[in-house]
Amino acid sequence: MKKITVSLFNNKGGVGKTTIAWYLGTSLSHLGKKVLLIDFDPQCNLSIATLGSEGFACYLNTSNEYPYGKTIRAFVQPYIQQNKKIDKVYVAKPKYLPKDGPTPDIVPGDFWLNNFADILNVGTDVIAGSGLYRFLILHNLVEQIEINKKDSYDFVLIDLPPSFNTLVRSALYCSDYFIVPCTPDLFSAYCVGLIGEVLPDFITDWEQGKKRYLSANPYDDVVPTKGQPKFGGWIFNGFDTRKKTGSSIVQETGADKAQFEKIYLAIKEKLLPNLRKLSYYSCIPGFVTADPIARIEDLNVMAPDSIVQNIPIKYLPLAKPTRDIGRGSWSLSQRDLMSKIDQEFDNLARYMISNF
Repeated sequence: MKKITVSLFNNKGGVGKTTIAWYLGTSLSHLGKKVLLIDFDPQCNLSIATLGSEGFACYLNTSNEYPYGKTIRAFVQPYIQQNKKIDKVYVAKPKYLPKDGPTPDIVPGDFWLNNFADILNVGTDVIAGSGLYRFLILHNLVEQIEINKKDSYDFVLIDLPPSFNTLVRSALYCSDYFIVPCTPDLFSAYCVGLIGEVLPDFITDWEQGKKRYLSANPYDDVVPTKGQPKFGGWIFNGFDTRKKTGSSIVQETGADKAQFEKIYLAIKEKLLPNLRKLSYYSCIPGFVTADPIARIEDLNVMAPDSIVQNIPIKYLPLAKPTRDIGRGSWSLSQRDLMSKIDQEFDNLARYMISNF
């Protein structure tokens, strides 16, 4: 199977990009796929969730031997600022290691990524075509990891900041697909429409720079394959449900259902039509519609518990709730919800395996 790189992307914060990347990577690993998670968000929430705050701090520590620590910075900063070929890349394993299966590898993030975002220059590096490989740093990073491991990944999942900054551009230029998580709130529909307006500009900038670059480097076989991220679908995340009186059917609450309809219309009437206007490549695969590719209910207290204990949702039922460690256990309804959501992530993983 060809390696597939997927960005979890939305310029709106608080939509669950980090937990989705973590739980989805866990499901893909559980289904037998080799997965690499990349924390490309300067907030480093994915690193903290998977490695624990103390574990992550160890990767941030610098010394004479490790002047840039053991994070993504150790590869990126020398590569960008000193034009050095870097063959030492640090890959971590999550703090929680299940007994019954593999887990994703993780490239720890770094707060220094804020500085890296300032170093990248769209006008000079992209549009002028003189620094396209500065924006392909994640491609080079993964390639070097695979060389070191003497093995290849099936999926690379990238957690991104809630922005349209240069980090996001860089990740999208390196991605085969992007997935857009949305939550039931007033701004998700607006942000989805905005993605449809902004992404085509990103691609136009890349195409201009690519043309200039290839005129001087006609035999380059990497650049022509990049800058073509396809929309893999959207995820409705964090909604509440309830049973109708006198019925066993569970559905979204009225308010969340109304927000769902707004997002659905924004996808159907704004995002998809704008992405279809891209003439450089087909941005909308045939299997994608305006319907969400996953519906993930609000985990309530279980989401922060998952992060505090550094245990993904698939294995959280095996642990005790933080408030009751040593004496309590999850309620039956909580276990049912965790199982339901875990199945939804497994189904999403199967969707990606089948279609991407």
